[in-house]
Amino acid sequence: MSDGTSTSDESRDQDFRASDGQNTQFRGQTSEPKGSLDETEKSQSSDENGQQFEVDDPLFSQRTGIFRNKEMVRVGWVPDGNRIVGRDDYISTISSCLNDAVYGGAPNHISITGKTGTGKSLVSRYITRRAVNASVDDVRMGHTYLDCSKSSTEVQVISTIGQQLNDESIYDEAEDIVKMPDTGLPTDKFYKRLWQILAHYDSVIIILDEVDLLRSDHVLMSLAKAVESNDTSCQIGIIAISNQINYFDELNPRTKSAFQAVELNFDPYNATQIQDILRGREDAFRDGVLTDDVIPLVAAFSAQEHGDARKAMRLFRTAGELADREGSGVVEEHHVRRSQDTLEKDRFRDFLQGTPTQMKAACLSIAAKSLYSRDDYIITGELYDAYQQITNAVDMDTIGIRRFRDILDEMQLSQVIETKEVNMGKGGGRHNSHRLLHNPEVILDIVVEDTRFRAISKASLKRFA
Repeated sequence: MSDGTSTSDESRDQDFRASDGQNTQFRGQTSEPKGSLDETEKSQSSDENGQQFEVDDPLFSQRTGIFRNKEMVRVGWVPDGNRIVGRDDYISTISSCLNDAVYGGAPNHISITGKTGTGKSLVSRYITRRAVNASVDDVRMGHTYLDCSKSSTEVQVISTIGQQLNDESIYDEAEDIVKMPDTGLPTDKFYKRLWQILAHYDSVIIILDEVDLLRSDHVLMSLAKAVESNDTSCQIGIIAISNQINYFDELNPRTKSAFQAVELNFDPYNATQIQDILRGREDAFRDGVLTDDVIPLVAAFSAQEHGDARKAMRLFRTAGELADREGSGVVEEHHVRRSQDTLEKDRFRDFLQGTPTQMKAACLSIAAKSLYSRDDYIITGELYDAYQQITNAVDMDTIGIRRFRDILDEMQLSQVIETKEVNMGKGGGRHNSHRLLHNPEVILDIVVEDTRFRAISKASLKRFA
């Protein structure tokens, strides 16, 4: 399958783009009433197509200096095929797995792993939409997308799937519409109502994003074996996505038996691919507002963190928003650098919020080594030595090296550090070695917000390295 789309595919993609999480064949439209305001002054503005319109409150007039269509650089926006970079093989495999569902048959389940920002969700949503669009006329095919970080319990998952697929247009006029509440029913009743809704479909694709955040994998087993158990005749295909590469190996044996999936692991983007992705969204900005060094710099920052396209897109948009707020006519290098500092501090502050002081001390140890060591990667033992010096300096308890390794594992999982195994040569053995993925000065700035570490400065970190 090619990465591109036909003209008809692209126009249909445009129709579906705002409807993720709903059945695309039976999508309803909503509108919101416009509120009345006391202010009589109005402000002229325009949409992304240049059409002029009036805004009731001049305080909220639309800025038009930088962006043509800001939605295109928001995380979660699903582009058409010719904007998807370096994912042709994955697109081909996923489309092959879903092919039978287009004709009302049984699709293959798919398990997808890979680091954040590697296109797992984007490609899955793009192919699923095209599959629904391509389904033959006498086949009722639906799709639904769930973020399991928001719907993590069994009831939440079943309720959300049911609500997203439960469009009035799937029912005959004489039929009663199935009611799917958020709460208030036993779990088996939620399943019964879902099976009633699925009875109106021939095939359905369910995307479970961040599936590793489910509180129990029982719901994955129940959905995967629904046809086998005669709960429904609707052919269900599950695309389960996780950032944790070992998640599917550690499933409950019964779930693993039911969820027989084609396995895919998405590789990180390289710097060139990130640049191509950004250039594919360049028309989100007005002509001539991006200076030549903006896209290469955004891509370079992203490449430092394993080629995370999601962070690259967020930085791309944030730099434009900063230039827009300042009334600048162009987006320049300094907008990118300042936005990167702000976003990095926000991400690291979110990571440290509520963590114990031991985690903060461990972060300082790798920050010290990153600032003053010649090596990009530092072995665990050297980090532990620096950690011990820091805890002694601030008069706090020191944990053992086993618990310290657990903290490093948490840091790797949260993408604060990158870890690899290195061979130290004859007699040296093999050791885990770690590289910081953040600016060490940013880490220092955030950690010293904790009064316990207030006395530590950049200069004083040198003695711990």
